[in-house]
Amino acid sequence: MRAALVFALLCGCGGGASVVDAGRVDAGRADAAVFTDAATLAGDGGTGAVCTFNSDCVAAARCECSEAAGCACQTGVRGTGRNGVDTCTDGNDCASALCVEGPGSVYYCSDACSSDTGCTGMLPRCLDVTFLGQICARSPM
Repeated sequence: MRAALVFALLCGCGGGASVVDAGRVDAGRADAAVFTDAATLAGDGGTGAVCTFNSDCVAAARCECSEAAGCACQTGVRGTGRNGVDTCTDGNDCASALCVEGPGSVYYCSDACSSDTGCTGMLPRCLDVTFLGQICARSPM
């Protein structure tokens, strides 16, 4: 069972994770992010495998999350929302399965990144999130 964490900034994968923006400086950094679901990848990406992004699942599955069960690969159609460009209501709207809060409390599809150059549009910075890795996020307020 994965430990449940609370976070401020990001909406986790799938349909169950929630979002709250702290809107303040935490530990000397703006908008520190802590997740409701942090996945440790395991399995082969088949149905029931632990996931963080759709890419952790086989092509016929998507990463779905719930507060009670965490995130797991489930059979279903993946979203097509693009990183930093397309708006979303939850991770099922996004190609990556990750929906985060952007400027003006509008949510955008995000994805994994390794530097700011991999981030686009409304989510221009690559933010390191404990237990998740680096993802595209909005600029600090």
